[in-house]
Amino acid sequence: MSSRSLALLLAISLLAGPAGAAERKSKFNWDALGTEFCRLTVAGDLAGLRDLLSDSLAQDIAHAAARNPGLPPARVLFQSYTNEVPVCEAHTRNAAIIAVTRSNPDGAAPAWTEYVEVVPAPDGTTRIDNVLFATRRSDTLRARLEFYAAQ
Repeated sequence: MSSRSLALLLAISLLAGPAGAAERKSKFNWDALGTEFCRLTVAGDLAGLRDLLSDSLAQDIAHAAARNPGLPPARVLFQSYTNEVPVCEAHTRNAAIIAVTRSNPDGAAPAWTEYVEVVPAPDGTTRIDNVLFATRRSDTLRARLEFYAAQ
């Protein structure tokens, strides 16, 4: 390939890059899903959350709840720590992750960020499939549900 052809390909890719990135950002914008997740978890509305969850995550929650009456309430179950905080903000991180930041008003402590994993559902929607907690990589909602179900 000549250096002129290579330069032309590079120029085309540079021109196409930002448009492609903008298209991907708009195509994978889960901010509304994250905002609704925040609203419902702060309210402790597990029944309302059901429509946002993947079928397998909903089944795991039901299984853990059936096996362990000590399962934390929804206000705490879906967050990293047991401190209940009133502020929850969500922003799409990428095609599979929503960053959820929880805190007291004005970002006051305690404050942390956890990550909500989303997956495509058979009906064409996107559903929440797990929460990656702020404590350590292995601490996830699914891991906690397994622990509660084994108690």
